[in-house]
Amino acid sequence: MNADSDDSTPITPEVADELRALFAVARTVNGSTALDDPRRQTSLEFTTALHALLEQGVTVYRLAQVLGTSHQTIYGRLARHGYRTPPPSQADRTYRGTTVHASRRRDPAA
Repeated sequence: MNADSDDSTPITPEVADELRALFAVARTVNGSTALDDPRRQTSLEFTTALHALLEQGVTVYRLAQVLGTSHQTIYGRLARHGYRTPPPSQADRTYRGTTVHASRRRDPAA
């Protein structure tokens, strides 16, 4: 078996297109993104979809190829959202979630 082959479950072109669209939005979310920002919900949906595909037998390598990113990016996202354990170098760190400063809130009174 060479390094370019992947025997995982195939991803349909429709699913691949949907994943790419979700990924384009999800990668713009960071700690300063407002909690009620629709992009944050899209990011969660994207991560849930990745996990569901992994449960169906799609490999992280195949997902990375489809999305045009590295497998480390996918592993990191899954660990950040609690779908896998983080690497040993980050195991003692707790994901702190979001930090939303008053100037970034959509509703300043909140």
